[in-house]
Amino acid sequence: MDQPPSRNRPVGQTNLLGGERILTANAALTDTDNYNEGEWIAPQRYRELKASEERYRSLINNLLLPLWQIDSRVMTETFARAKQFGDELTSNPGTTSELLKLVSESVVVTAVNDSAVALLRAANKEDLVGPVGYLFAASPDTVTRIALARFTERPSHIEEMKLRAFDGQVLDVLLFVTFPQTRECPDLALLMMVDVTVQRRTEQELRRVQADFAHASRVSALGELVATIAHEVRQPLSVIATDADTGTRWLDREEPNPSKVKALMTRIMENAHRANQVISRVQDMTVKRDPVRRPVDINAMVQEASTFVSIEARAQAVNISSRLQQGLPNVLGDRIQLQQVIVNLLLNGIQAISHAGTDRRQIVVETSYGLDGVIMLSVEDTGGGIASDHLSRIFDGFFSTKADGVGIGLAICRFIVADHEGAISVENEEGVGARFLVTLPAISDGEV
Repeated sequence: MDQPPSRNRPVGQTNLLGGERILTANAALTDTDNYNEGEWIAPQRYRELKASEERYRSLINNLLLPLWQIDSRVMTETFARAKQFGDELTSNPGTTSELLKLVSESVVVTAVNDSAVALLRAANKEDLVGPVGYLFAASPDTVTRIALARFTERPSHIEEMKLRAFDGQVLDVLLFVTFPQTRECPDLALLMMVDVTVQRRTEQELRRVQADFAHASRVSALGELVATIAHEVRQPLSVIATDADTGTRWLDREEPNPSKVKALMTRIMENAHRANQVISRVQDMTVKRDPVRRPVDINAMVQEASTFVSIEARAQAVNISSRLQQGLPNVLGDRIQLQQVIVNLLLNGIQAISHAGTDRRQIVVETSYGLDGVIMLSVEDTGGGIASDHLSRIFDGFFSTKADGVGIGLAICRFIVADHEGAISVENEEGVGARFLVTLPAISDGEV
């Protein structure tokens, strides 16, 4: 039968996950000279506490959440000494790499539960007890951030990190670290993890599928612009052919005119550059590629997209005008994807106006800066608006109001905008026109 601790027998250090008892006796219980009668645990009460301890330990050990108990005594002592020199650790972390290395090697795991063993594919709990460094082999910078959290006396730290299991597999996990700092456990830290590997891989696969749809949407849009693209390429090539022929004739004359030939050569180069720009724009829209996030000037995107659809707009007698607020901050995004959104919205407007047969054939593109730190882009057309029974489905995949439409254009626009942490919506006046509004977070100078 368990007996209450003797006055002369010190109780072991607190262990929440197994091994030594969870109770930590007050120091007064081991001090026979200064014994305080009121602090002694009666036998019945001791048995009750012992039973409670076992239930608690069993609960923790069988918890589905992987859990590590950490002895951070070295961290506490080291940081106490570091604070004598001010907050150098927070102001200049690069100078303290050796200190952090010492912490990562000296802080130890004292206990784990069964879920931690399963997560790391370990043979037993003993494999996980010891220096904590193995937990951060795939994410060494995490040690620095945890140490800084402890140094600045934050009660906890949360981040996503990579974890290398004992079988070599690298997992994506959410890490939670708490520093209880109770009187009985001043150096205790608890570390918990949630395996999100499947979720992250599913998200990655979803992004791949969405990128394929975005590519298909771009190719579809280019299919609708075949005549426009052919004209944009044919026109400069025709000028090049004419100028080359004229230049040859100038050179064949008895008295060649070098200045005339030079002017023709200059125009040939300009038109070759123009044709090359058209081909580059088409290539950008058709080539499969991973998105690249850079600071983007939204006004420049509007101008590029307007140029791209300009011949189609003229062919349909649609006038595209713009009201662009100057001096707008950039947005962080993929230039081709954002251009795709604007091209899709412009093409939708052109087609809506063409199908509606309205006399007012106008698209207005407007940009502005919102008070809540967002860039606002609107594309408003006079295409008769959207039928009320179609409005709620306008951004759904494979929904189209056109008989020959695929129905991925606006769905892809919504995906691209959402992937850029923005939003897209539509305002509609049936019989008059529609206005699509895109908002994207602005970035400050130098922010990437």
